[in-house]
Amino acid sequence: MAGNWERRWHPLLSQWVMVSARSAARPWSGAMATGNSSKPPQHDPDCYLCPGVTRANGTQNPLYSGAYAFDNDFPSLSFEAPEQASDHHNDVLGLTAPAHGQCRVLCWSENHDATLASLGEDQMQQVVKLWREEYAQLSAQEGIANVLIFENKGTEIGVSNLHPHGQIYATSFVTDTAGRMRDAQVAYAEQHKGQSLLQDLLEGTHSQEHLQVEKGQYFSVLVPFAARFAYETWIVPHRHVNSLAQMNDAELNELAAMYQRQVRRYDVLFNRSAPNITLIHNAPCDSGIIADAHNAHWCFHLAFQPPLRDSTKLKFLAGFESGANNIVNPVQPEIAAEQLRNVNVDDWRS
Repeated sequence: MAGNWERRWHPLLSQWVMVSARSAARPWSGAMATGNSSKPPQHDPDCYLCPGVTRANGTQNPLYSGAYAFDNDFPSLSFEAPEQASDHHNDVLGLTAPAHGQCRVLCWSENHDATLASLGEDQMQQVVKLWREEYAQLSAQEGIANVLIFENKGTEIGVSNLHPHGQIYATSFVTDTAGRMRDAQVAYAEQHKGQSLLQDLLEGTHSQEHLQVEKGQYFSVLVPFAARFAYETWIVPHRHVNSLAQMNDAELNELAAMYQRQVRRYDVLFNRSAPNITLIHNAPCDSGIIADAHNAHWCFHLAFQPPLRDSTKLKFLAGFESGANNIVNPVQPEIAAEQLRNVNVDDWRS
């Protein structure tokens, strides 16, 4: 099986990823990833996301239980942005546009010391149903073209608040990554008689034999062939579905259980509550004859992008990768998939 010193084509981003498995063994004297070993309290009166706490803007959180969502007090996007951001909006070298949109905060639990890995089955299902509700509401809102639900977990990611939570950026424009992914899926469908890129990727012999981590009734977990992060995994549906809004409760319940098993795998593999970036890729929701036709080719998927290359080392995007925009993965995807398959999720402890 080929693997080292190899370029692999990332079909969704239309770019090359370099696999350099030997680089993982190079001598390391750089920064080590130790995380926060102290046990947080169940309730932190100084945490702006805990129930009953008054946030920085003076709003008091309700005494909520379970999953809870509210508008971000310090949003990166707003419909209050002026229509023209500056006098240079027509200058090709100083082009501007308003950053319209809405930002939401999603608390997974009332407990400050919880993680998605530690939630009960009903609580985890509640979280996933909240994703669906938020996407359905925001995607139907006038002026919204793209809804990205995500979680930043861990101090290594730069999280400003350790309460278990995620965020939503609902933008008035289709983001760069979503645009690339949509174009790639449209082109693939046009070249392959309407076939879905992600379903074909999932059902390919190599994926089934070497890259699959878990297979359920409705979804599978796999390491992508051109993984950009050492232990990146995707959850891909077995049927072509554009977004969470098109999933039934049975599918959502399996997605919740599969999601939780995967984050527990990371905790067991790295022997800690593992840092992670999770991206929930629903179809863009811009409208028009062309947009509607193109969005129909989009297939939902969920991507885990843990920043660790092993239990103590972070993957940094330094000179070459920042300058070239070609990521170097130090772990061969097939080996990562094998390691994740061999994790006993029953070994997970909160």
